[in-house]
Amino acid sequence: QAFISAVVTLNCFYSILFFYSTDVLSASDNHTAHACDGETLSIRCPTRTSVAVVSAFYGRRVPSPYLCPQANPNITEENTDCTSTTAIQKVMSECQDRRECQIPVVSPVFGQDPCPETSKYIIVSYKCKHRSETEITHFSHLVGRF
Repeated sequence: QAFISAVVTLNCFYSILFFYSTDVLSASDNHTAHACDGETLSIRCPTRTSVAVVSAFYGRRVPSPYLCPQANPNITEENTDCTSTTAIQKVMSECQDRRECQIPVVSPVFGQDPCPETSKYIIVSYKCKHRSETEITHFSHLVGRF
């Protein structure tokens, strides 16, 4: 009976170790999210992790047949050298250090429209970083006050 108990305990230990090791591996990977004009960009990290923004682009670099087709079929020329300079700041302010975030993908959200006649998209590269024990403890103290 002691042997069976030891095997069960060992199996539980390895199951927990496997669960946390796969969680760590997936959390440290780079992730990419994208959305077209008129859609909502959604980013979500697993429990006990938060978003760490690596890069953000809003505009157009790729012709529309390949990514986010042009909404207006009457426009025959599009600007594929179109970049918002405020995309990274906006994504950082909405998503950095949060578990999840949503950003409406419309030009006014990103400031002045860099190319008004061109449909645009956002692409965000991010990691899901593990929250430190200090952050978790601090957060639990804050929650306890309300």
